[in-house]
Amino acid sequence: MKAALIVFAAASLAATSVPAQPTAPPAPGASRDCFRMSQLRGHKRVDAKTLHIEAGNRAVYRWEMSGSCLAGASSNDPLVMSPAGGSDLICRPIDLDLKVMSGVMLSPCIIKSFTRLTPAEVAALPPRLKP
Repeated sequence: MKAALIVFAAASLAATSVPAQPTAPPAPGASRDCFRMSQLRGHKRVDAKTLHIEAGNRAVYRWEMSGSCLAGASSNDPLVMSPAGGSDLICRPIDLDLKVMSGVMLSPCIIKSFTRLTPAEVAALPPRLKP
């Protein structure tokens, strides 16, 4: 019995002393800066696959969806968001579960990518597309 406990303890110690794996680089098209869900201020629907989102201190992001989940939505329709990883820190598209409420229906959206727009790109947006 003592031998089994010693082997288990040694195996546990060896498992905890394994060096940490390096963090994976961000996926192509993924934004390298993060924001918190509590920093989201507004959104505008650009087309059936694109949203412009304002987060934080006037940062504007372009969110591209993998499908046309926004086809029947307007900019006035609420977004229903929840963190996918348990934290409200959003760094990659997979960190956020997004749905659009249109009337009484919720349409799930899969975010393919989000990109922070430069100040020049934000200034060039027509007023109807600024969040």
